[in-house]
Amino acid sequence: MQVPAACNYRPDIDGLRAVAVLSVMAYHLHAAWIPGGFVGVDVFFVISGFVVTASLATNGGASLPAFIAEFYARRLARIFPALMVVLVAGALAATLFIPPGWLSGFSDTTAKYALFGLSNWAMQRNVDTYFAPRAEFNPFTHTWSLGIEEQFYVLTPLLVYFWVRAVRRGRASERHLATAGLALITLISIAACVWASKPHPEMAFYFIGCRLWELALGALLFLASAGRQTITDQRPPAWRQCLPWIGLVCIGLSFFRTKAADFPWPGAALPVAGTLLLIEGAGAWTGHWVRRILGANPMVWIGKRSYSLYLWHWPVYVLLRWTLGLHTALLFGIALVTTFVLAMVSYRWIEQPFRHHAWIESQSKRFRIGIFLLLPLIGWVILSAFFQFRTHISLSNVARASIDWHADLRMPYPDFGDRQCQVSVEVYPFQRGQEWRYTARQCRDKVGTKKMVVLGDSHAIASAPMLEQLSAEQGTAVSIFTFPACSYLDLRFAMDNNRPAGCPEFTRAITDHILEQLAAGDIVFLPSLRMQRYGDQWASLDIPDMYERMYNPQAMQLRQAAFADAKQWLQRFAQKQIKVVFMAPTPIFRAPPFRCSDWFNRMNPICVGQNQQARAELERLRQPVVSSMHALAQAFPNVSVWDPFPLLCPDATCRTHRDGRPLFFDGDHLSAYGNAWMYPDFKQAILKLSQL
Repeated sequence: MQVPAACNYRPDIDGLRAVAVLSVMAYHLHAAWIPGGFVGVDVFFVISGFVVTASLATNGGASLPAFIAEFYARRLARIFPALMVVLVAGALAATLFIPPGWLSGFSDTTAKYALFGLSNWAMQRNVDTYFAPRAEFNPFTHTWSLGIEEQFYVLTPLLVYFWVRAVRRGRASERHLATAGLALITLISIAACVWASKPHPEMAFYFIGCRLWELALGALLFLASAGRQTITDQRPPAWRQCLPWIGLVCIGLSFFRTKAADFPWPGAALPVAGTLLLIEGAGAWTGHWVRRILGANPMVWIGKRSYSLYLWHWPVYVLLRWTLGLHTALLFGIALVTTFVLAMVSYRWIEQPFRHHAWIESQSKRFRIGIFLLLPLIGWVILSAFFQFRTHISLSNVARASIDWHADLRMPYPDFGDRQCQVSVEVYPFQRGQEWRYTARQCRDKVGTKKMVVLGDSHAIASAPMLEQLSAEQGTAVSIFTFPACSYLDLRFAMDNNRPAGCPEFTRAITDHILEQLAAGDIVFLPSLRMQRYGDQWASLDIPDMYERMYNPQAMQLRQAAFADAKQWLQRFAQKQIKVVFMAPTPIFRAPPFRCSDWFNRMNPICVGQNQQARAELERLRQPVVSSMHALAQAFPNVSVWDPFPLLCPDATCRTHRDGRPLFFDGDHLSAYGNAWMYPDFKQAILKLSQL
C-alpha cells in the first residue's frame, strides 16, 4: 500500500480554508448576513483532521518517540508563535481599553487558559455559551476552537503512528485495527455530542469529547482514501463528479440554515458531511470545477493566511465593540482592513519565519519543542503582569478608579465610618444560588445580636459594601442570599410567574430556611431591580414606550396578582415578628456608565442619554411598585420601606455621577461609591428599625 498521492499539496483545500474563515469573519461581523457562518469552524475541524493526518503519514520518524517529536516540532512551530503574539497583544489592548466588570470578567481567565490550549475547558466551566452576550465581548472567546485542535493533537499521533507502521510493514490487519480504533473513538464522540447538546449545551459545544468526531472524521477520510486515491487529469465517473457539488451545497446551506439552538448536534452534521464530500470528491481529478474554483489564486492566498485571519479578526472586532462600536459600514470596513493588515503582517513576519527559519530547522526536534513550549510560560508572565497592574497602565477611568466603581465584597474605603469589628466573608452555594455570609469578630465594644438576611437578585450583591460596613460598625450578622434575575417579592409578578429556571425553587427553599434561622426582631432586607431596565451592559433593549410597558392592562393585572401573592409570603414573616424592609427602586439609566466614561468609548452607540435621566420620568415609572410597597407596609406592621431615591437623585435630573465620582456602575447597579453615599441613610433607617 502506498500513501504519497493523498499527501500531495492540494490548493483547493486552502481555498476551502478561505471559505471557512470568511464565513466565520462575516458571521462575527454581522450575524444577519450569514446566520450560520459560525459553522466555518466545523469546516476547519474536518480540514484539520484530514491535513494533520496526511502530514503525519509523511512523517519520517521510525520509532514512536521520533515520530511524535517530529510531529510536535512542526505543529508547535505552526501554532504557538502567532497565537502567543495575538494573546499578548490582545491582553495589552484589553488592559488599556476594556473597563473591568461583569461583561469583561471572564476575559483574563480565558486568555491565560488559551496560552496552554485549554480555553475551551475554561469556557465549558463558565455559565455562558458561545452565543451568549458575554462571549461576544471576550477578546479570547475564539481560542476555544484552537484548544479543541491542540487537544486532538495529543491523541492523533499515537493512532496514526501504528497505522503508518502497519502500512510500511505491509500488515493490513494492524492497519485496519488502527483505523477501527479511531472509528470507535469517533462513534463515542458522536454519541457524547448527541447526548449533551440539549441538556448540557456548554459541554457539548466546548468539550473535546463532544467535538473530537469532527476532526476524527477528517482523519478517517484520509486513512480511507490514502491507499486508493491517485490524483489524475482523467475524468472520474459521473457520481464521483457530483460529490464536490453536493458538498458545496451542504456547506452553503449550513451557512444560512443552521440554528444556534440545534448546535452542535444536529447542526454540525451538515457542514461536516459537506466538507467530507468536497475533500473526497475533488481530490482525484485536477480538472473538477470545484477544485479549480477553490484553487484559484485569491482563494489560496486567503486560505494560506486563514490561521492569522482567524486569530486576529476576533480581538479586533471585540475591541471595536468596546470602543467605537461595530454597527456601521465604515466601522465594518475598519474592522476588515485592520484584520487583513494584521493577518498579513503576522503571516509574513511571525508564521513563516518560525516555520521555515534555517537556524530553527537546523536544531534538534527536542530543542525546538522545548523552545516553543517556553512561549506559553513567557506569555503567562507577561499576561499576569498586565492584569496585575491594570489599575496603573489602563487608559480606562473604571480601571484606574476601581475603588469607586466596583461594588465588591467589602466597603473599599479603609477610613470610612467607625468600624468596631473585623468582618469575615464566606461564600456558600445554596439551591443553585449563593449565600454571602458576613460575620463580625473581635469587636471593640459591645454590639447588637440581631441578624439580617438579604434576599434578592444581582442588586442584593451590588449592595454588599453597604451591608459589610453595617456588620463592621454594628456587629450585625448579615447573610446575602442571591440568585441571578430572581428578585424576592418583585411586586410586578407573583413569585412563581415570569421567573428564570430554578428561581421558584430557590425562593421557596430560602424562605423555609430563614424562617427556621431568624427570631423575632431580626431583619429581612429586600433589594432588587423591580423595574424594566432600559438596557443591559452589552446592548440597549430598545423598548419604544416604557410607560406602556409599565401601565398596560396586562401589567396592571399582573401587579394586582403579585400584590395578593406578596401578602401570603409576608404573612409568614409577620407570624414570627420578623421585620421586612423593602428597598424602593433606585434611578435607572439608558446607558451603562462604566462603558461610557472614557474618551475612546463615549461615541459608542450604547452611550445614549448622557448619563442622566429626568427625575419626573423615573418617578412615574417606579410609582406602581412603590405604591405596592407602601400598601404592604400599611397592611403589615412588621414591613417598612427604605427609599434611597431622593438621596441618589435630589434634583430635577438624575445623574450617574456626583462630583465626578460614579454612583452607578451600569444602568441600574450601584457602584462602590454609590454604596458609600447611601450608607449613612441606610444605617440610620436600620438603627431606627432596631429600636422599635
